[in-house]
Amino acid sequence: MRTSYRHPRRVVGLALLTSACTVLAGAPVTAGPPVTPAGTTLVRAAADTRPPTAPSYLRSTRLTCQSVTLAWSASRDDVGVAYYDIYHDGQLVTSVAGNTLTATLTVAQGVTWGWYVNARDAAGNVSQASATLSVTPPFCQSDTQRPTTPTNLAATANGTDVTLTWTASTDNVAVTRYDILRGGVTVGSVTGTAGNPPATSFTDTGLTADTEYRYTVVARDAQGNTSTASNAVTVRTGSACTSAVCGTTVVTTERDLPWGLVQLPDGTVLYGRRDLFDVVAMNPDGSNKRSIGTVPNVAGTNGEGGVLGLAVSSSFTTDRWLYIYHTTTTDNRIVRIRYDGTLQTGTVQVLLTGIPRNKYHNGGRLRFGPDGMLYAATGDGQSPDRAQDVNDLGGKVLRIRPDGTVPSDNPFGNAVWSYGHRNPQGLAFDSRGRLFEQEFGNNVMDETNIIVRGGNYGWPACEGTTGSCANPNFIAPIRTYPVAEASCSGLAIVRDVLYLGCLRGNRMYRAVISGDTLTDVQQYFVGTYSRLRTVEPTLDGNLWLTTSTGGDKDSIPNNSNERILKVTLGR
Repeated sequence: MRTSYRHPRRVVGLALLTSACTVLAGAPVTAGPPVTPAGTTLVRAAADTRPPTAPSYLRSTRLTCQSVTLAWSASRDDVGVAYYDIYHDGQLVTSVAGNTLTATLTVAQGVTWGWYVNARDAAGNVSQASATLSVTPPFCQSDTQRPTTPTNLAATANGTDVTLTWTASTDNVAVTRYDILRGGVTVGSVTGTAGNPPATSFTDTGLTADTEYRYTVVARDAQGNTSTASNAVTVRTGSACTSAVCGTTVVTTERDLPWGLVQLPDGTVLYGRRDLFDVVAMNPDGSNKRSIGTVPNVAGTNGEGGVLGLAVSSSFTTDRWLYIYHTTTTDNRIVRIRYDGTLQTGTVQVLLTGIPRNKYHNGGRLRFGPDGMLYAATGDGQSPDRAQDVNDLGGKVLRIRPDGTVPSDNPFGNAVWSYGHRNPQGLAFDSRGRLFEQEFGNNVMDETNIIVRGGNYGWPACEGTTGSCANPNFIAPIRTYPVAEASCSGLAIVRDVLYLGCLRGNRMYRAVISGDTLTDVQQYFVGTYSRLRTVEPTLDGNLWLTTSTGGDKDSIPNNSNERILKVTLGR
């Protein structure tokens, strides 16, 4: 292992991860990753490997503007349910004792969350999730007063970028968002966070050179009251792009969720439709788009499972193997299928099975390394203890040969390359052959890591740099991001510059790789295209970027409205 990365994580805040919500009633609970009451991580007992059944009949028995009371029917287990873990939208909120079938939790007024419950036994086996219960608390008081009008809007052009500034609006409760309109059409937004008002500046990037644009800004509050538009400003861009991002083109639109995406040596683009379970081929300009076949044995999770990562090896022109990471009714797995204009499903080879699945935390990204090996990012299947078990495939970065066999130099004699991960979904290599990984945090921090052979990245004890992080064997992230401004899935590296596609953060990060750090970190498309899922290099040195704006928390096909974009890079 390269010891330059083996510095201990800095301890910040509480020893346990801070929960996003607090249980107000019911049995004593623990915050953060599931732990025993004494704070000791549960160890999976060899004698009990059968998980409980999924909790059923999840319902709300009381809802106010500040809290929701949930109740559910008991799970069954061959030994006994020890805990119920309560989540919203993939984020662990709290846990209650196995003899408790109700909990009252703090909520955010007016915010829709999808609640669900998992059961856990004393050996650490975790059930599949209950059905999702969507809950939208009412506002504590009715608000019909609109914010005041933003004033003093000004614009400055720098090449093909335009930076806008304005004076803040006021509101009887609070301004929560500013929408930026170009030519009367919303092209971006600036959103506040809890206790912090939204910023009063915005940069519109990738515009056409030597072109005039007209902007206005409106303010919104939490209940949807909208101000009148600000004064309009008109600005002309420069004669050439002088920034890092020079333009975007919508190549195609999609009703299902594009997840994995690869570009073949002949230029053909392949992408998977997560909930339709098929793969689509198209020309780089979006023409000749067609389904090339359905992947066998795929199942959704009513969450984030389905057809996930895609990869092709450097020998694709001769072997024609397309590698696919997908969910089944029992696990996540990696397969390969030959592609010759269509998916030759009769050639399917199952390379690796037994990766844990659940509603969320399925991981899914695939990436071939410069060593010719296939790397895969796997989630913990909402069973955090798996991440520290090097004999379990959950919460890991895996490394296998193209035929699915285990390389002799893997550190644990199996497919595991690194461990202690929560739900990684971004993988990419830099020019030095180093593997960068992007990982979802629970409710505090996302993280970017440099992955090393046998490295332990700390989950569930550590989330970013928070928690019980003093263990000198834990490897610290090279950068962290607040979850609300990140929740990044895709990662690409072009000319040793790292790009992240972020979901909850509604933005793309760009950062220069400088030694063991990331520098000159910039944000693009903040609020412009909503949730961004996948970012991949194009053959000509630019980027593919996919959106994930709707229907990405269920398994219903064709219930979204997505775009695949090509991003033109500059300097």
